[in-house]
Amino acid sequence: MNCDRIAPWYRWFEYAGFGRALEHRREAFLGEVANARRVLVLGDGDGRALTDLVAAAPLARIDCVDVSVRMLELARGRAGTARVSYRNDDALTTPLPSAEYDWIVTHFFLDCFDEEDQARLVARIARAATPQARWLVSEFRKPGLLVRALYLFFHATTGLKTRRLVDHHPLFQHHGFHLTRCESAWRGLLASELWIRDTTS
Repeated sequence: MNCDRIAPWYRWFEYAGFGRALEHRREAFLGEVANARRVLVLGDGDGRALTDLVAAAPLARIDCVDVSVRMLELARGRAGTARVSYRNDDALTTPLPSAEYDWIVTHFFLDCFDEEDQARLVARIARAATPQARWLVSEFRKPGLLVRALYLFFHATTGLKTRRLVDHHPLFQHHGFHLTRCESAWRGLLASELWIRDTTS
């Protein structure tokens, strides 16, 4: 999924369809990240969420990975480069250090992968996460006409291949992450989650 074609207008597409609802999901648990040291952000988009993260985690060094050059340019313009490293790469193949990140952030990103690729992705991230890492997730959680329409839109504009939601919960649990907080909106269509890993239990 490469958002280069729609990057300049992405924010307005989002606002037209959902108002500020997606932004509220991304912001749900930002109060938890104040002590973050190393953060991996995947598919952040145009930098609105990244800007908030930079402000909420004043001690953190952040690696931001996105396959879209134009999205990274927008993110760099908003969030700056003082503590953020930007990488134009594919999350499924980009090199990741072992046991490095104490925070992972994926907002409306996991729903871009089918079962096989999501399993590969979560396994890669789990290897890059510290034993007590935390993971912020925002996602669509209920299939239906609106979600199908979104998949069709992004297939046409970005080349997105997957066409349906995949439940990431079993994968997270398999890799030692436990869901500790969850909020939903839009009658359960949108969800924000905070997962904590404990490999010592």
